[in-house]
Amino acid sequence: MSNSPEENETTEEMSLEEKAAMLTNIPGVGPRTAEKFVAAGYDTIEKVASAPAEEIAAAITGLSVPKAEVLIAEAVSLLEAVASGAVDLSGKSKSKRKAAAEPEPDVHELEPMAELVPEEELTSLTTGFEREKEEMGIPIGPKWLTRFEKARIIGARALQIAMGAPTLVDMASAPPGLFALAEEELRAGVLPMTVRRTKPTGEYADIPLSVLLQNTRLD
Repeated sequence: MSNSPEENETTEEMSLEEKAAMLTNIPGVGPRTAEKFVAAGYDTIEKVASAPAEEIAAAITGLSVPKAEVLIAEAVSLLEAVASGAVDLSGKSKSKRKAAAEPEPDVHELEPMAELVPEEELTSLTTGFEREKEEMGIPIGPKWLTRFEKARIIGARALQIAMGAPTLVDMASAPPGLFALAEEELRAGVLPMTVRRTKPTGEYADIPLSVLLQNTRLD
């Protein structure tokens, strides 16, 4: 079975890959077998159809004569189908399967979202303890006298007494010693002093000693 001049010209223009792809249109010829056919010189369906089975079997490694006969018969049938118009090989290779359409995503009805309740806006971080201190006139620190403030007051008062300041308690019942006397005056709440408290920012407040003594244990 000979090729027409147009078919020969078209075949010559095809690359080896395209020729192998064309041969895969023969039922039973896969890509690797098609490459072996092209390498052996059987690079068209017509050449396969017209070649003796023994010749093809000898040229193609791993191909038996019975198998070669089957492939030759398939090539002949394919050419007849092309001639009758039942098969169109204008695409030069087997048509690829169309990719399966992606399934539509599942649709689920969801209940409407509950209305979000806005969080209460914090207008002030002042606690009850802080408000109580503000009402007492203590803007900085605890509402009692700290042990450091107590020691500082006693030391300062003892120094005043040593320098001749008049005492503020009855000396007949007062304990002996400058520091003991100063502590007794502190317990009695008669010292006209203020306690200065300073924040790290430099802000300060002068708080009357009598206010701090209301919540201070001196025993």
